Amino acid sequence: MSTEYFYVRPEAVSGKELTVEGDEAKHIIRVLRKIAGDMIWVVDGAGKAYDTVITSVNHSEVRCEVLHVEEQLNEPDIDVTLAVALLKHPARMDWIVEKATELGIRRFIPLRTARVISHSIKQERWYSIAVAAMKQSGRSFLPQIYPMTPFEMLMEHSSEYDLKIIPYEQADHVFSIAETMKHRGTVQPKADEPKAQKSVLIVIGPEGGFTDEEIDAAERHAFVQVSLGKRRLRTETAAIVATALVIGA
Repeated sequence: MSTEYFYVRPEAVSGKELTVEGDEAKHIIRVLRKIAGDMIWVVDGAGKAYDTVITSVNHSEVRCEVLHVEEQLNEPDIDVTLAVALLKHPARMDWIVEKATELGIRRFIPLRTARVISHSIKQERWYSIAVAAMKQSGRSFLPQIYPMTPFEMLMEHSSEYDLKIIPYEQADHVFSIAETMKHRGTVQPKADEPKAQKSVLIVIGPEGGFTDEEIDAAERHAFVQVSLGKRRLRTETAAIVATALVIGA
């Protein structure tokens, strides 16, 4: 039987105790019929998972004693930010957030590019989807959902990433993600520092593709143009394929 995880914010944890409230508590009490003495796993969305025993329950909260803490439970060894141009159909963006969270991204950035049609974002909805996907996949880190970000602004702040990739098939020279991760994806720490976690930014274009000006801007900011194969993929497919290849490299 697979483990079920419950979510609390980090501030709900105090030393060796934590309190589950709201819908999470209702599910534990009313659906699962848990009682004092039962064991549950709780994640805080900040990289910690808690093996706990329930000490008391009431109609609105579940109090637990922390028995053991796991750091970075089921988290990848790479820090991935996924920026995706907004799609016309909201359900497709929902799907990207869900699947990218399951795969292990740390941040999701809805992107406004020149050829974006929709400008409506569902930040609270995406947050809820990310919480559910985090629990379902057994992760301990909840991805940060950014507000709408213009393409130009993302370029200006892209220097903080160790590697930046942009799928684009019309370039004269493109690499596969595997080649890019092998040759450019390694962070070299200073001699007196521990090995750093690689940070990678993936930028996925809209249904109409990037403009020449946007590609030129990406080149100026040291993005690596990559190929996702011979077939043209939908934006949502490209986002998940690129994420899976980067995290699995």
